[in-house]
Amino acid sequence: MQQVATDRILSVSGRLGRLLVTLLGHSWSIAYARPSTGRSGTVRDRPVLFSFWHGRQLPLIFTHRGEGVVVLVSRHRDGQYVTNVLESMGFGTVRGSSSRGGLEALRGMSKVLREGRDGAVTPDGPRGPAERAAEGLAVMARLGGRPVVAMGTSGWPRVRFRSWDRFLLPLPFARMTVVEGRPVAVGSGGSGGDGGISLERLEAEMRRVTALADFLADPVCRAQSALVSLTTSAARAAARCVLAISGADREERRERRGILDRSRRHDCPVWLHGASMGEIRGLLPVAELIIRRDVPVHMTCMTRSARKLLRERGGAVESSFVPLDSKRWVRRFLSTVRPRLLVLAETELWPVLLRETALAGVPIVIVNARLSRERMHWYGMFSGYLGRLLSSCVGIVCRSADDAARFLRLGVDEACVGVGSDTKAVSHPGDPPAEWREQLHKKGMPVLVAGSTREGEEEPVVHAARQAGFLPLVAPRHLSRVDEVVGALRDRLGLRLARWSESGPDLSTSPDCLVVDVQGILGALYGAGDVAFVGGSIAPLGGHNILEPLQHGVPVVIGPHHDSFSNEVGILDRTGWVAVGSTPDELSRAMKEMIANGPDRQVLLEKLAEMGSRTLPEVERLLDLAIAPKGR
Repeated sequence: MQQVATDRILSVSGRLGRLLVTLLGHSWSIAYARPSTGRSGTVRDRPVLFSFWHGRQLPLIFTHRGEGVVVLVSRHRDGQYVTNVLESMGFGTVRGSSSRGGLEALRGMSKVLREGRDGAVTPDGPRGPAERAAEGLAVMARLGGRPVVAMGTSGWPRVRFRSWDRFLLPLPFARMTVVEGRPVAVGSGGSGGDGGISLERLEAEMRRVTALADFLADPVCRAQSALVSLTTSAARAAARCVLAISGADREERRERRGILDRSRRHDCPVWLHGASMGEIRGLLPVAELIIRRDVPVHMTCMTRSARKLLRERGGAVESSFVPLDSKRWVRRFLSTVRPRLLVLAETELWPVLLRETALAGVPIVIVNARLSRERMHWYGMFSGYLGRLLSSCVGIVCRSADDAARFLRLGVDEACVGVGSDTKAVSHPGDPPAEWREQLHKKGMPVLVAGSTREGEEEPVVHAARQAGFLPLVAPRHLSRVDEVVGALRDRLGLRLARWSESGPDLSTSPDCLVVDVQGILGALYGAGDVAFVGGSIAPLGGHNILEPLQHGVPVVIGPHHDSFSNEVGILDRTGWVAVGSTPDELSRAMKEMIANGPDRQVLLEKLAEMGSRTLPEVERLLDLAIAPKGR
């Protein structure tokens, strides 16, 4: 009797399943996100192997019904029910799985692909582990000679079952999202064969589209996304006015609005973005890794000094200002440049830029990633938005374990987050002209270069430098503060001052202090000093880049607030190359100690090499996941 009942259920399972899926599907509101190249599959004359996680397949049965896609289904008893439903809705099936009939399944699906039909698999089925791709996925694609297209689905409201695959059941009238990835080609051998990097690349792409689907379906993220879009759209007119009165030339005004001259530009470059000169210098080693792959590069920046640096480099690297964070301007930039990958530096987490880039199907990697305690307060208000959105990144390489922990607190998937160091450790900022050091040392005094100083830092640092017998050079972080700094040092400390823009390194007027009031020279200027102070560390701002002076072999003193570079300080604090002081007396003693003892340069070089070795291999691995290998 039991067998008879089972047979009767099997006989009607197809019709019943089709009825339920069809009724459910027609009640949904479905948004289909796909790359700019359009939908893949034979309905667009491009046979592919679709791939999706086991717990996410139900919406695809409705969205791809009647297209003749051939689905791999296990030989277990449950698989027969699935087969009946699929075939009743216009799918074909191949039976088999890793645990039963695996070889026949590989042969059958490979034949389907070679015949020019679409295939579909759940690479973590039939029993898991969940969201971990089995090697058979890459083997099928390689033998069938077809690319893999990852599919991500999500919906709200929905029910998540406690099964091994956390099966997702969207409720009636749910808002559904289906995200289609870019086709991933699997090579015929080497690292692109049936295992290794190809399987990792496919798994990373599946994680990316699934996370993006969850982001687009989540009601809180949708509400925050609408608020961000409304705010940035309203600010667009104000941004035009600011550009008009800020001294921006015509080229800058156009680039800030995403308008680029494409007459001499490469197609589908890797897009690298850093805000200022420090971030751009940190990206240069990454650019070199990419160029070695014969892949073009387009670099963007936020500041004019960084834009000047990129113009001067020229060569194989195209460059522009980054578009301001408006949907219209970012989309215009993306449609013009058509990047194949975005690599962000540090904390350039612009919400519209991230969202629109992800929606365009462009993978995202973040290097030298950092989140200070101060920024966490702001980002925490949008933790759901940023956490889900950043979970769609291929990878986030953090500068320290503390930074990684903060990204995880934002809700970023731990599979995306790793710890490295800072690529600035292997990026030399450039030597200063020889006459700078010659001129600055004519008085026979050691020179302190105080860079990126913030409000409240100039007076104690200059006082400490003069107490230690140094000639101080002060370079405020923001040039808008130069007059304020000059007035404070003259009126409160009674100093004779000279401005770099008027005299350069010439000390013929015997100034007590030089104030650097020009952009773009600080990185090289550190090399003309004997000791450096790096600002943002007495003021509670987390500190600025200590690696620039260290690259010149110049020791560094900093204040107590150095969270942004705590990892580097931790590595170097016992070598004599970095010292921390809270008061002018402590800073003064540290400066004298550095001049008297002269820390071992070989130790510094070894430590910098160690930092680079912790980051570049991980960056290169992520590039392997996001960019096809050279020659492919």
